[in-house]
Amino acid sequence: MESAREKGHPRFVRWALMLGIVVVLNVFFSVALSLAFPAPSLEQFCPLVAQQAPQDAATCDANGGVWTETSPGPGPNVSGKTASGYCDVTAACEPQYLAASGRHALYAFILMTALGMLALMVGLLPLGASIVSSGLSYGGVLALIIASGAYWGTAGNWLRLLIATIALAALLGIGVRRFKD
Repeated sequence: MESAREKGHPRFVRWALMLGIVVVLNVFFSVALSLAFPAPSLEQFCPLVAQQAPQDAATCDANGGVWTETSPGPGPNVSGKTASGYCDVTAACEPQYLAASGRHALYAFILMTALGMLALMVGLLPLGASIVSSGLSYGGVLALIIASGAYWGTAGNWLRLLIATIALAALLGIGVRRFKD
């Protein structure tokens, strides 16, 4: 059996190609994800965020914000007036934004996990070029890591345990079936 060096392909070139496949595959997945499921922006739910916050309780309430009284500081602010509080203009709209962000995180996790598993399975097929198979397999594993990492903060403890259990079982199953000694 010929080695990679005898075929005219130095080992570092093979590693560079494999790492390139891993990185570009995950860039492709990320772009596809952003096109399929665009992330919600705060401005979609809270259009006042881009404008200056109201400076008094009446204007704040009229714009759907929540006014919070504060004790006056040691001196006047930049405008020469002493502020008596601040307006949280996102108080009414932020819960809808957070709910939409949570849904987006779930859908992104599902899609990225499916793409990662698909890449991993295709990488396990005999494609004729071991470097391509390796790149797809490692790319799939990286996609699974990215998907889990992105969703990890949103998922609850039991869901985290379930994700880790499924990932471990899948990788151990693939390892036992495909790589028997």
